[in-house]
Amino acid sequence: MITAAGNGASLLDLQTLLIASGMVVAICGVSFVINTVFGRNDPSGRLWSAAFIAGILTTISFAIWGAESSAWWAIAVGNASLVLAMGCVWAGARLFNGRTSRFAFVLGGSALAALAVVIEGPGGGDWAGGFVFLSGVAVFSVLAGAEALRGRMRRNLNGRILAMLMLTVGAYYGARAVVFLVATPDSSIFQEAFGTEVTTFFTILFVIVASSSMSILRVERSGNRGSRPLEYGNWHGTLPDALFSSPAADRIRRANRHGERVAFLGAEIDNMADINIAFGRAFGDDAIEAFSSILQDHLPTTAIIGRRAGAQFACLVMADDLEQAHDIVERVRIALVDEPVDTSTGIRLSVSWGVVLVEQDEPDIAALTAEVRHLVKSAQEAGGNRIEGRSATAR
Repeated sequence: MITAAGNGASLLDLQTLLIASGMVVAICGVSFVINTVFGRNDPSGRLWSAAFIAGILTTISFAIWGAESSAWWAIAVGNASLVLAMGCVWAGARLFNGRTSRFAFVLGGSALAALAVVIEGPGGGDWAGGFVFLSGVAVFSVLAGAEALRGRMRRNLNGRILAMLMLTVGAYYGARAVVFLVATPDSSIFQEAFGTEVTTFFTILFVIVASSSMSILRVERSGNRGSRPLEYGNWHGTLPDALFSSPAADRIRRANRHGERVAFLGAEIDNMADINIAFGRAFGDDAIEAFSSILQDHLPTTAIIGRRAGAQFACLVMADDLEQAHDIVERVRIALVDEPVDTSTGIRLSVSWGVVLVEQDEPDIAALTAEVRHLVKSAQEAGGNRIEGRSATAR
């Protein structure tokens, strides 16, 4: 993603270096994009994939300019693409940390880099729009590094590695911009310290480390979410299916002995398959985790909460009658409106509910589960985001 155009004395085989750099960018970029498309297609991963695609476009554009000096427009495309690439790394890091992407600023910076070349036109030479280009790369690299030292990324080793890498890139391109402005690109200090050969070596190291760090970040984020219920036996205090039935049955027996009533709740996030298709599996996992947290926060502290399959949940709450059980569910429904899954998109969940008031009898969790599942299905068939309830049939 970091490619430079410039002329000067070559201490190394420049053509070989450029070919190697292009191959590294292409291989790492294509690999990352394929993993994003066929893996967990999360919003931050899509922006990081766009960064690699822009990096590949940068390499192609500068190769065209090197082969055909009359194709001055290729410099505009290459400069804009590299600024866009660094901006996408920053925007993706913001989404990874649960913030808005600010992608409009990225597009603006990229357009400015292209405009600077267009203003100078064919007479601008190799470094047309060079100061704007170098400054844009430096600014977005520093922003990406600073963002990687915040929130969720800061707590991850690979996030900190990416932060140090982006800050180093920002410092390098910032120094290039200063030397470019003060000493011009034809000066010996620019050619020796910031020329094409040095930058190409820097490019190869950067792309390899950056692609590895971002790939591991994405995998670890998804893997941690998926493995939590299996490794720890709960997810924000929500019991997996295998551990839910026994404590639920025990709670019903003890309530019966004290003459207290219990309500069995079933809940399922509506249109979960469509959510996964539209926003990616990672967003779907976030939605399930968000709903689990809302249940923990807004159901009574005496409630037992279990996650069944997929986006299905079962809960046991103390309730004297169906009206009280409905009131408890309504508190959760209000929280679903007040607390979006993702603050950057504002998307809120629709959940269908089944409520059964348990009879004072020997508990049959399997039968209760079947009853609430039938009620949830009825609520979904009626349009979703509804509550269906009744007293349990005698057994």
